[in-house]
Amino acid sequence: MKMLSLCVLTGIACLMLAGCGPSVEERKTMAAFNDMEELIQRGGYVKKLERFEKRPDKVFIVEAEIVDENDVPIGRLRSERVEGFLTVRPRIQWYETPGVSEEWRQPERRRGPGQGRGQRQGGGPREGGQRQWPQASPETTEAAE
Repeated sequence: MKMLSLCVLTGIACLMLAGCGPSVEERKTMAAFNDMEELIQRGGYVKKLERFEKRPDKVFIVEAEIVDENDVPIGRLRSERVEGFLTVRPRIQWYETPGVSEEWRQPERRRGPGQGRGQRQGGGPREGGQRQWPQASPETTEAAE
């Protein structure tokens, strides 16, 4: 009887411990971040995820603080993880002064003038409302064959 109750208590304790700690997805995400060359070069690592929020489309929103070997915050990162598949390369913000947390700065626009979704040069929409691809010249078509 004592042996049976001991086995039951051990089983319950194991089940309770299995529910504690980070999930498999969180562990994979942290491992992916901590294997990144950029973090390794700067002597940083992710100790814990500050935000790991699941969206309805099986994508997790991830935010974490990057710390050095003395647990001093040196940066912050944001990323996404597709459940059971991959972790997207994060956007990293390194702090100006280590140990002083900063608000997330919006990245500068990377598109130059005339690129992206801005106004077209010359104004209005394209003819026919669709992208016009250049026509191949007869010499190019013959060379490709």
